Amino acid sequence: MALARIRNLLLGMVLLPLIGISQDTGRRDAVLVEMEKTVEVQVRGGAWKSAVLGTALAVKDRVRTGEFSRAAIRFTDLSMLRVDELTTIEISPPTGGSGRQELDVQRGGTYFFSREKSQEIEIRTPAANGALRGTEFELRVASNGRTRLTMFDGEVELGNAQGRMRVRSGEQVEVEVGRAPRKTPVIEAANIIQWCLYYPAVLDPAELHGLDASLAPYRSGDLPGALAALGRVPTAGSIDTRLYRAAVILSSGQVDKARAALAGVPADDSRRQAIEQLIAAVKLEPWSRVGAPRTSSGWMAESYYQQSRGDLEAALRAARAATELSPQFGYAWARVAELEFSFGRTARAKGMLDRGLELAPKNAQAHALQGFLLSAQNRMGAARRSFETAIALDGALGNAWLGRGLSAIRQGHEEEGRRDLQTAAVLEPNRSILRSYLGKAFSQVGIHAKANLEFDRAKELDPNDPTPWLYSAIQRKQENRYNEAIDDLEKSVTLNENRRLYRSRFLLDQDLAVRGANLASIYEKDGMVEQSVREAVRAVNSDYSSAAAHLFLSNSYNARSDPNRIALRFESGAFNELLLSNLLAPVGGGPLSQFVSQQEYSKLFARDGFGISSATEYRSDGEFSQTASQYGTFGNISYALDAAYKYRDGIRPNNGLSSFDGFATFKLQLSPQDTVLFQAQFADARSGDVFQRYDQSVVGRESTLEVPDGDGNLHKVVTKNTTARSFHLHDQQDPAVLMLGWHREWSPGQHTLLVLSRLGSDQTVSAQDVGVNLVDRNVSLVAPLDVFPTTRGLGDDFVVQPQFALLRALRGRGVISNIGGGSFDLAYRS
Repeated sequence: MALARIRNLLLGMVLLPLIGISQDTGRRDAVLVEMEKTVEVQVRGGAWKSAVLGTALAVKDRVRTGEFSRAAIRFTDLSMLRVDELTTIEISPPTGGSGRQELDVQRGGTYFFSREKSQEIEIRTPAANGALRGTEFELRVASNGRTRLTMFDGEVELGNAQGRMRVRSGEQVEVEVGRAPRKTPVIEAANIIQWCLYYPAVLDPAELHGLDASLAPYRSGDLPGALAALGRVPTAGSIDTRLYRAAVILSSGQVDKARAALAGVPADDSRRQAIEQLIAAVKLEPWSRVGAPRTSSGWMAESYYQQSRGDLEAALRAARAATELSPQFGYAWARVAELEFSFGRTARAKGMLDRGLELAPKNAQAHALQGFLLSAQNRMGAARRSFETAIALDGALGNAWLGRGLSAIRQGHEEEGRRDLQTAAVLEPNRSILRSYLGKAFSQVGIHAKANLEFDRAKELDPNDPTPWLYSAIQRKQENRYNEAIDDLEKSVTLNENRRLYRSRFLLDQDLAVRGANLASIYEKDGMVEQSVREAVRAVNSDYSSAAAHLFLSNSYNARSDPNRIALRFESGAFNELLLSNLLAPVGGGPLSQFVSQQEYSKLFARDGFGISSATEYRSDGEFSQTASQYGTFGNISYALDAAYKYRDGIRPNNGLSSFDGFATFKLQLSPQDTVLFQAQFADARSGDVFQRYDQSVVGRESTLEVPDGDGNLHKVVTKNTTARSFHLHDQQDPAVLMLGWHREWSPGQHTLLVLSRLGSDQTVSAQDVGVNLVDRNVSLVAPLDVFPTTRGLGDDFVVQPQFALLRALRGRGVISNIGGGSFDLAYRS
């Protein structure tokens, strides 16, 4: 028994990560996570059997796909293999002492993707073999054995008896049987892996005639079901039959075969043009049409094409036109709902979606959208079930995997969420937005190289999308690459039509994470504090209802605040903008912590659960500061408990400062449109003379004042300024602020805020050994000359002897004002 266990353990250690462990252990080495139409599995040389989702695969198992069929396999190390139609593959254990796993592709196409770590794989095809180390490549083998390998990330040495060649990232090699390999130009990535792409439905069933029985799955929204039943549709028939076959074949990613099915359909047929325009939209290619669409199918294709060009408003108008022409078109109603949600109009989107699901209950896209709507309401359990329903209906839909991944991260399952985001990127590798979110997931766990790789790939795939530039700026800020961060941030602004909207235009997860990013520090760390304020003000002016914009401005003000609490020009602005941000943001939109400027590393995803943040600073001059936050989000409730302590002994006599600030903030989301916020603030600050002084010699200097009495006679008064050595301030706020706020969002851009607050503060100022004491409250001066030793107030006069008459005289001259109730305002005039 012991020897058997040791043998199994050693065998498991020998196999490389692509598969992980041997079938002898009884554990799964890989799993089939997505399949379309016909997918079969052969277990260790046995008979071929139909596969089902979740089928376990192990060493020596083989997988093959039929016509119009695809599959996706996930291995134990989270690497994935996307398998095209008419493909047969086998993954074998290491042989010949190479120590590398072998990928045997006899025919067909595969797309390999891994972001966990580089893989060492031995590739074997009829024309060549080679040692590959990479994380992303496409391998295609023709029926005559000709091999084409495109390396997106990594390198390979591929060859045969006639020669060998090293291929690196961004290069492509072709090898024919019996000939040496040769490099070929790399065409657009979307064309190389177009068989992976997802093509939604655009044809209106009402425009197809004579196909009533065959149209049933398509009409209900079941594209995989329509594909499975395609064999019952004649290959040669009416124009409507050809159009239907082309649309269903296109849903499997087979563009060339879909176009072949269109043979015999007039080029000016509006439905054919709809299919061609959809292909251009998915492949991000230009499209020229003559005249406006005339059918609901044409308007649906126009909607997807306008979105591919970045014009969401035009895309929404086109989708609405499709529903107006054909009110029973279920796909069109779901499309309108998707675009309404992209503008944040959740209530309107829900009504449209309900209509779409009523007409097409098996539409996977509609169920995925329902998941995002539920996520916006913080109903994460229900949202996850909707995403899982969408995956069960159509496993090739990237949005469904994206939504489930975001839900998992929100619920605290980061590895599971990142796995689903990676699956989404594999299923639709040409979609910029999916790469952006995967990059965010890597950034969250500190895998900077992989995050930057995804952001750069997203920029290449869609140069007009501001999202990857924005997230790249946040990522580079975390790496202290501030110049590059500013460049990326400015690029995102340019792509957003020069609007300072620091968010994605797609709102798939409402971009809650952007709220948690301290954009102001990007400018601050680069010495551009003034520019930070200007950019933040422009962001607020562009969209006053944006919580991210108000947080940006709060951070910018906070960076300029006075640590001595003397020149309080920016403190009120910082506090007010942070309050607006917290009121406008939904629950879970980021931590409610007050110490926004201290968050040097901001997480990019919102999640439920507890969180702790702490920062300590100690300087050589003895200054010590400590901030701590304990915060959490649970469904519709979030809170933050913050504390900050600062101590400084100072650099001159009586220059010390000690302060404590405490905050308790709670937020409750009552409905998708209503939230309430409660906050309490406590503070205690004690200081000596912390005013900025340009001339230290003023301390101890004697001065003479001529002050008139009530009869107009002048009196000379000699004073000696010793205030700097005896000045003391005690500011106690217990509590300083009690605040209750309510936020109602009627529609995007239309908000109502109601805030009720109470402010209380006790301040005590004292000084000793002073002849005449004056307090300077004129902000144009640098520091006070002297301070009154205030004991108590009696009407208009202070009980301060022997300067009683002098005080009355000074008040008569306008030097002293507002005496009474134990408080005063004074202005020094020299």
